[in-house]
Amino acid sequence: MMARRLVIAGICLAVLIVAAAIVLDQMAGRPGNTSAQSSSSSGPSSSSSAPASGSATPNGAGAPTPGSPSSGLEGGSGDGGSGESGNGGPSTAKPLEVLPPVTATPTGLPEPAPPAPLITGDLPQAGTASGEMVDGWPADIVSLPPGATIGSTSVSTSGNVLQVSADGIIAKPQSEVLGSFRQSLVSHGFWSETAPAAEGAVAERFVRGTDTVTVSVSTTGTGASRFQLLGSLHTTAD
Repeated sequence: MMARRLVIAGICLAVLIVAAAIVLDQMAGRPGNTSAQSSSSSGPSSSSSAPASGSATPNGAGAPTPGSPSSGLEGGSGDGGSGESGNGGPSTAKPLEVLPPVTATPTGLPEPAPPAPLITGDLPQAGTASGEMVDGWPADIVSLPPGATIGSTSVSTSGNVLQVSADGIIAKPQSEVLGSFRQSLVSHGFWSETAPAAEGAVAERFVRGTDTVTVSVSTTGTGASRFQLLGSLHTTAD
């Protein structure tokens, strides 16, 4: 009898334990189910009840409050970029600066006018002379050093250009011979520059507009100076 009672008591105890476990399991599962049902039910309603842009929502829900970032953005982009901020005040954005077109043309110093020609009138006939000045030589423009022994002189023409050449010997240093030609030509408006010369010789080029005269001076075996002159004088200013 005692053993039978113990078996029945054990079965009842086991039934109670199983029942208690089932009750605890149901109690633990109810909050999860409730929250799940709440989230699943709120999802469709929130998506379906979202107000359209610019429409009012019930009880003011979803409307941006003044001063919030969303209200500032909407105010700045409203009215198609009217230049007013969201609170109705003037915009603080700086307008783009556009440089004016450049209309002034750069100016510089005007080119100097060409000098008037030194040769006027008809050009002389071409010719050559030995030991003397040839006919038509422009002595008032190109003069030979005083005391020079003339070797030869010549003149020729090419269009509006008078070409002259001369050579001679003079018992003076090279520097004095060049100085004599320089004094004569500079007085007519020529300026001088050093020109290439053979070894042992010196040369200068005299320029006035398009007119040029080149003089080369070398030393002879006796210590005298031999000069050679070649020039081009224009009858019109080019």
